[in-house]
Amino acid sequence: MKADVVVIGAGPGGMAAAWAAAKTGAETLLVERYGFCGGMATTGIIGSILGHYLNEKEPAVAGFLKVLVEKMAVLGGCEKWENAFKKYGISFDSEILKYAAEQVLLEAGVKFLYHSYFLSANVNSGMINHIEVVNKSGKMKIEGKFFIDATGDADVAYFSGFECTKGRPQDGRTESMGCIFKIAGIDEDRLTDDVVKQAKEKLLKLRSTGQLKIFNEGLGGKGSTIRKGERSFNMTRFAGDATDPITLTQAEISLRQETFKIYNFFKENVPGFENSYISAFHINAGIRETRQIKGLYTLTEQDVIEGRKTDDSIARCTYWIDIHCPFGRTINAHLCYKECQTPDYCIMLDKYKDYLPSKDKLHPPANDWFSIPARCLIPEKAKNLFVAGRCISADHKAMGATRVMATCMATGDAAGTMAASCIEEKCDAQSVPVKKVQQNIIHIGGLY
Repeated sequence: MKADVVVIGAGPGGMAAAWAAAKTGAETLLVERYGFCGGMATTGIIGSILGHYLNEKEPAVAGFLKVLVEKMAVLGGCEKWENAFKKYGISFDSEILKYAAEQVLLEAGVKFLYHSYFLSANVNSGMINHIEVVNKSGKMKIEGKFFIDATGDADVAYFSGFECTKGRPQDGRTESMGCIFKIAGIDEDRLTDDVVKQAKEKLLKLRSTGQLKIFNEGLGGKGSTIRKGERSFNMTRFAGDATDPITLTQAEISLRQETFKIYNFFKENVPGFENSYISAFHINAGIRETRQIKGLYTLTEQDVIEGRKTDDSIARCTYWIDIHCPFGRTINAHLCYKECQTPDYCIMLDKYKDYLPSKDKLHPPANDWFSIPARCLIPEKAKNLFVAGRCISADHKAMGATRVMATCMATGDAAGTMAASCIEEKCDAQSVPVKKVQQNIIHIGGLY
């Protein structure tokens, strides 16, 4: 198989990259290991969509996100865009997103190859000649003029020999994993303020004694569901390297076990949950951080909190430095910052406290954003590879702000446009025509 632009991974970044490349005129192939699109929005049933919100007059992200939301709204899976972008988080139906995203991509002219797992790349002097995927037919070679790594884990970049980092520099630990699950059959009318208060008090006690390993004592919400009587829950944590298959296997088992403990608590202790049932498990654990490419520029904590703008900006980000404890702790350890009150020993608080962000310096300036430069999407020495999604070039702290879905879609818009623009201008990734890319981003309805 061959195409002008080959996108590997159909998560938020990959979907947007394929759409943007096709809309900018490139013959585009989207390769995905599962049989549907969405990535963490569907395999992880993670919601709501975050990172788009600027204010109630204008969003920070549009492009593919806007088109996807509009398609989901028509299908009854989301609010209309004119209302959705005004919310801090965009709730949606994860099953409808699978279909809506696929239809949006087909309408743009994107071709698909499902059930195909990236295996290796043939690289010569920074130029990827072809990649190999493995599927039911065995190994398959795919040629392309440009490739976009949207695997989330920088698999293509890493196995092509381009330098990557992983985790914080002091000990290599990454943000903890977690899982979303859904419970349906809830009589939500019975969840009065008193019921919610009492449930939270019980959950806090169970957390403090270690009987439930939860960082969030809430009673769920409308994240990856919008259905009455159904809620999605984001409560669990598991520490470890998600690029290690043994650790990842342990995470999947442990997270499902913890999910059943939490569900049983709700069913047995909270009025309104008596007839409830688990309506959805994740297909893939919620992974917040693994590899980052070493790009031509690396985003930093200061870029985030100062709201820095760059001449080669290709996306806006309004999200904040949201680092979930890399040790997976839940008792007095919600986020990783200087003021953490964990009762357990922490090497960061002991030896590297100056590295940690302060809890009052986690956000970009109010009603503002910071730029994601085009350079963050270009691996050093790569001639025809861009990245999209959470594996862009960012340090551990800045990555905590750029990993959310709307921002991943914005970098996808940019990566697809960058690849198509390079083909049109007959240049390599190191010489990407930034001004033309910015014009093309605007042309497809994006923002930078």
